[in-house]
Amino acid sequence: MNHEQVILEVLDAEDRRRFALINEDYAAVEQHLADDLVYVHTSGLVHDKVQYLANAKNVVRYLGIERDQLQVRVYGDIAVMTGFQVSTLQRRSEEKSVKAEGFVTQVWIRGAQGWSMSSFHGSRLAN
Repeated sequence: MNHEQVILEVLDAEDRRRFALINEDYAAVEQHLADDLVYVHTSGLVHDKVQYLANAKNVVRYLGIERDQLQVRVYGDIAVMTGFQVSTLQRRSEEKSVKAEGFVTQVWIRGAQGWSMSSFHGSRLAN
């Protein structure tokens, strides 16, 4: 498989992860997350895989996730994705929604089941 095909696979995995979150398909979300996931939200909150899934199911609802200027660097079975993200979120206990904007670094690993995200680190943008 050539370099460009690998990049397209990783971008597709990210699209499927976002789609699954927005559509609350948590079985699909889980398939895109490595068991050793470390997820750092733009708020600074840190979750492992179990905590992240529980947060998505019980605390917040993802109404939209927009990505921009994504770059993927491939190192064998590891890919590092960087780019901007705007998430529209709603606390399940509230009616109003909020936007979380930031710059994200993700580490994806290729395994027997395809690409899964092992690390996500979001940073808020400077004003």
